[in-house]
Amino acid sequence: MNADPRQTGEMPFFEHLAELRSLLLHSAVACTVGALAGWWLAPRVLEDLIRRTVKETIVLSPLEAFNERLKMSLLLGLFIVLPYVFYRLWNFIVPGLLKRERSLILPMAMASMLLFALGVWAAYGYVVPLVVDVLGRFATPSMKTQIQLGSLLGFFYNMALACGAVFQLPLVTMALTALGIVTPAFLLKQWRYAIVAVFFATAVITPGDIVTAQIVMGVPMVGLYFLSVGLSWLVARRRARVEESVEGGEHA
Repeated sequence: MNADPRQTGEMPFFEHLAELRSLLLHSAVACTVGALAGWWLAPRVLEDLIRRTVKETIVLSPLEAFNERLKMSLLLGLFIVLPYVFYRLWNFIVPGLLKRERSLILPMAMASMLLFALGVWAAYGYVVPLVVDVLGRFATPSMKTQIQLGSLLGFFYNMALACGAVFQLPLVTMALTALGIVTPAFLLKQWRYAIVAVFFATAVITPGDIVTAQIVMGVPMVGLYFLSVGLSWLVARRRARVEESVEGGEHA
């Protein structure tokens, strides 16, 4: 069976360029198709997001509605085609990876995408509506609320990105534990510092000087931290079993 020339280093440079060009071309076509699908989905997502949060918004320029729909279309399209783009990218780089690298990178990348998607879903279905509802209660009867469409969507994008990043915490913790950099006991011992760090992070990622939004974001993040400690314990336990079996095999 002939070895892959990309693994042996025998593939000519121009063939590498041809593969890269094919990857970029197919990814661009996929993103275009995704953007068209996103253009169709965008009004439905916008209506649902507005209904979940402020009930109605205002636009302050003739182009605002078009611009915001276009932004949403591009983001939805990227979200739709990301698995395909990752599949093409993986096929491009996998021949140059060692077997152990393949077994580590693929599951971690898939888990990272899944956790990021869960974070975005949490922001869409829970965090943003809850924060908007809580903040809206500070208005007095003489205040008339008029939320601009661009401001609402900008707030949602920031919160979705923040939630997607925060949801990477279990994966990062498990990876560090598997590498032996941290232990569950160490993480549990640092819980006070973790809580302070969590609320400092929420102060950075939440818009403005809003204590309520920080609490709404901070409490689930603290729960996520302790979940990460539990997952770290499972990884450490499995790592210890593997090390014991290796040592047992060496002494046999």
